Amino acid sequence: MTPTDDIAYVGSLLDAYHYSASHFRMHVASEHPGDAGVPPDMQAGPVDEEGWVEWRVLPSTLQESDVVAVEAEFGVRFPPVFRAYLLARFHLFDQVRSRRHDQLIFMTDVPSGRRLRKLRDEIRTWNPLLAAGFVPFAEWGDGWGPMCFDSSRRAADGDCPVVWIDRERLIPLGQTMGEREAVLPWVRPLYDSCREFLADVFAPVEPPSATDGDA
Repeated sequence: MTPTDDIAYVGSLLDAYHYSASHFRMHVASEHPGDAGVPPDMQAGPVDEEGWVEWRVLPSTLQESDVVAVEAEFGVRFPPVFRAYLLARFHLFDQVRSRRHDQLIFMTDVPSGRRLRKLRDEIRTWNPLLAAGFVPFAEWGDGWGPMCFDSSRRAADGDCPVVWIDRERLIPLGQTMGEREAVLPWVRPLYDSCREFLADVFAPVEPPSATDGDA
């Protein structure tokens, strides 16, 4: 696929997921674009008495140069389809679920105000892993450890396997966290590619059947 095709594909995934997942459409409102929560331009209705508001997906105004700047800052290269994920939409899917593994994921969302800040923070947190060939981009489970692209196993199309690494195993490694051989025993495979990962996580949510909850 071309970059334009990838952006269209990921955008359609995010749009359909948002449309089907009504329970994901509420988030705490923010008054200023740079604050955490729903930026003013993403608010789709009035803020309720508890400060929550429905949010909407917006076409992204990020440019490829913005993503390239992050890659240059950390000396990494994201899988092409993850680049498309960052460029396709502004959204607030900060908690999603791996259907294959039935596990929570604290995902890198892309709000219109804070944009790529969360991705930068995730990479900074686990920066030593970059030297070992692992590029962190999200958190597995309830903060159990980083999800990473294994950039040392990059495919011909630039995509990478997605793995996770237990933080309780990583932290004691200290300076050796940057050595691939020291990290490999604790690496757990999740998906063969980022494309496979996005297709699993952002598949539309099926509505409950008419018999759900029946005795």
